[in-house]
Amino acid sequence: MYSPRRLARTNFPIACALIACTLLPATAADNARSDFSGAYTLTGAKGSFKMNKASRWALQVVQTDGDITITKTVDGKPTINRCTLDGSASPYITEGGAKGSCTARFKGRALVIETSVTTHPQPAGPEVRIHTREQWTASSDSKLLTIRSDVDFPDTPLAGFQPVEPWSEIYTRDKP
Repeated sequence: MYSPRRLARTNFPIACALIACTLLPATAADNARSDFSGAYTLTGAKGSFKMNKASRWALQVVQTDGDITITKTVDGKPTINRCTLDGSASPYITEGGAKGSCTARFKGRALVIETSVTTHPQPAGPEVRIHTREQWTASSDSKLLTIRSDVDFPDTPLAGFQPVEPWSEIYTRDKP
């Protein structure tokens, strides 16, 4: 007859293999990146973003292993930006035409896109750098895309203060 201690020693390699087999699939799934590719229409908003019901916003997203291309169309006017997914800077342009740079990387299943744009809010005024951080998350069924945006102004006396409250845009995936 085996003692519990001897049984534990004899079955230790089997127990370790079973534990590893049950944990590995969960770990691999946790490290999987979301694929945001698809067409979306803005259907809701939270926070300081005010939706104009007459306005139509759409996103077309093409994601590969190395980059993500986002075409944002607001009332028929498209703006196209491509960011590499390795965190390096890429050229960026706002819907209003201001130029800057963007970086993109995954943080778990969420996509984090940061943009930095220098603009002149007042024609004769000083330059202002606007830093925006978007966090993209998809619902478990991939039908909803939520983009949470935070804005700050790092080179002004307002650094550390958020005069623009965060907001979230909620997009619904268009049916193919």
